[in-house]
Amino acid sequence: MAAVQTLQEFRELLQAGFENNEKTLEQFDKIDSAQLKAYLIESNLDLKAAGAPVGNWQRLEDTDWYVSKGGGHFNSLFLDKSRSRVWVIYSLIDADTTKSLINNWIKKKNGLDKVWLSRPQLLHLANIGEGWVERGLGIKFADGLATDEDSAGNVSVKAWHGANSKTQDIYDIADHAKKRFAISSVRWQKRTNRAVSITTEWYSDGRVTINRAMDVDEVLIWISEMANRYEDSLHEATILRNSTMAPFELNFTQEIDLESFSNTVSKGKGDMNLWLVETEHETDFRRFKGVDLHTWDRILLDVGLDYAYLTIPGEGCVNSAPRLAVVQGEDNAGVTSIYHDGTEVFV
Repeated sequence: MAAVQTLQEFRELLQAGFENNEKTLEQFDKIDSAQLKAYLIESNLDLKAAGAPVGNWQRLEDTDWYVSKGGGHFNSLFLDKSRSRVWVIYSLIDADTTKSLINNWIKKKNGLDKVWLSRPQLLHLANIGEGWVERGLGIKFADGLATDEDSAGNVSVKAWHGANSKTQDIYDIADHAKKRFAISSVRWQKRTNRAVSITTEWYSDGRVTINRAMDVDEVLIWISEMANRYEDSLHEATILRNSTMAPFELNFTQEIDLESFSNTVSKGKGDMNLWLVETEHETDFRRFKGVDLHTWDRILLDVGLDYAYLTIPGEGCVNSAPRLAVVQGEDNAGVTSIYHDGTEVFV
């Protein structure tokens, strides 16, 4: 396969993969080409400082798109850097390898973070219309603060469903779980002229898999729509923070173990990526100060049994708010919403 040199060649490469998968699905009930995966990345760095997950980025013509060269993954990683804060990396590598490459890259670079999609963002396609239909939910409760593995109440459920009336029980189970637990993923189907044009699954850590697609431009438009939405949320949250200096308020539907929370953040462990020192201690309340390991910005955090107030002073990155909401929501706190001075943010 010749090296991809232009954005049009990238589109043609993806389109060929989509069409090949449709043919093999029809003939053999399975796909042959690698499914397209995309990762939304929150960045406070320029491209030179960020580097690439593997190899080096090479620009496609005079666009804001790049292909990764070197590192053993030929024509497999592509970067859309047309936004200042939210980048999109497209991958044709298998899912496990892609996830490992992206996670290791983010961990090694202060200033890079995942995009952490809130419940309203994961579900917003339902409000758009245009043929989008929800086809399933992933529900997660990881009990990430449990100190004893035997006492951890882990829940991980994926319920995929169609329009058949026989699946009503699945709807009922999913609706009940959705009211109690955080949503870790949503599967969507888009129908155009009664035919399936896109089947996709969005995850709360900002990644998406395209299971089926007919038109590459339509796929890129909808992934870009989510990236634009998140970047707008970052700007909105930053403006609110700068204008009022009020904290971000997180509301949980389930109580968390404050003792275990304090133990976790004091060691800088896990995806919360916060390294904090406890400064006040009550039975139902803890106060912390410390840093967000994403950028080493200062933060202040007050945590109650079912709420948290996160203050990000100065020019600190506001991405710690959705990160805390998603991670704690999925690990311990159930459904979580984020407000700033009475305005819901990251929606």
